Amino acid sequence: MIVGHLGIAGVAYSVRRDSSLFWLLGASLAPDVVDALFVVAGSCNPHGLYSHTLPAAALIAVVTGAVAYAATGRRVTGLLVAVLVLAHLPLDYVTGRKLFWPGGELEGLRLYDYPIADFAVESLLAAAGWWLVRSRAWAPRWATGWVALAAMLVLQGTLDVLGARNNGLKPTACALAVSVATH
Repeated sequence: MIVGHLGIAGVAYSVRRDSSLFWLLGASLAPDVVDALFVVAGSCNPHGLYSHTLPAAALIAVVTGAVAYAATGRRVTGLLVAVLVLAHLPLDYVTGRKLFWPGGELEGLRLYDYPIADFAVESLLAAAGWWLVRSRAWAPRWATGWVALAAMLVLQGTLDVLGARNNGLKPTACALAVSVATH
């Protein structure tokens, strides 16, 4: 799930005027950013072990929440950032199969196996978050235009097409690291 996470960040922002949309959007994707950093480093993060398990997400939540609080001086932003990092896990449970506890089994509902359904669910979450942000007078202009919604829908459509070409699986850091290393 990618744009669905952004939609949830939009919902959180629309509820708390004193929060930071920038930090909430980043927090909603923080475990995926950590996963991507493993790819950049040329290392493997097997099934999200270092980014999507509960202990890893808790650590990411504490660190990003503390950094957000320090950067903004707003306690509510720090708390919402930490909550959004943790909210990443149940959303990924719906779409994929991840390791949620070190040494555990891969778990998830595998919505990625059904790209049209995945597109529908994630697009609805993204559109709901965008609509709620758009309805707030304090929202930044860049987040409220139709271009923002269109960009999220194009991104989701692209990811679902790529996932359909890969037997319903979105590429993981390990798969990408192996692919880059072998080419």
